[in-house]
Amino acid sequence: MLAVADTDNNRVLIWKNIPQSNGAPADVVLGQADFKSVKQPPVVDNKSFRGPQGVWIQGTRFYVADTQNHRGMVWNSIPTSNNQPADFVLGQPNFNTAPQPDLTKSAVDAHANNMLNPVAVTSDGIRLFVTDLGHNRVLVWNSIPTQTQQPSDLALGQPDTNGAISN
Repeated sequence: MLAVADTDNNRVLIWKNIPQSNGAPADVVLGQADFKSVKQPPVVDNKSFRGPQGVWIQGTRFYVADTQNHRGMVWNSIPTSNNQPADFVLGQPNFNTAPQPDLTKSAVDAHANNMLNPVAVTSDGIRLFVTDLGHNRVLVWNSIPTQTQQPSDLALGQPDTNGAISN
């Protein structure tokens, strides 16, 4: 399986098998209704992205760092159909909330349960790690999160989970 964030088209492409030839089409698209559509303007819900960058597959779970919506999207099983909704979201209280897009007009303080421009997500199968670029930290959950806005256990690069100093 191969998953790729198509950042500029606000979508993630999934190939069920590693492509063996140039131009092989993806099998599943997330973030858009189909392979040709692009929602304008982007919406904030359980099926949409705004500038996704990082994707990760761990066992049956599928993760996306939805960078410009300042959140991590989680599917409990790898999506098999186009535009499949996520099961829960990290970094925001629900699927329909995201900070003001122009961050100069909105302060977003760092906390254990929020993110600002997450760009990467990975796991070792026990813990989850999210690179929270805007808050200058890597958030760590000591066990795989299972619910919306579950707070992280610690923040690497900061003195605590409320820190966001440049480092």
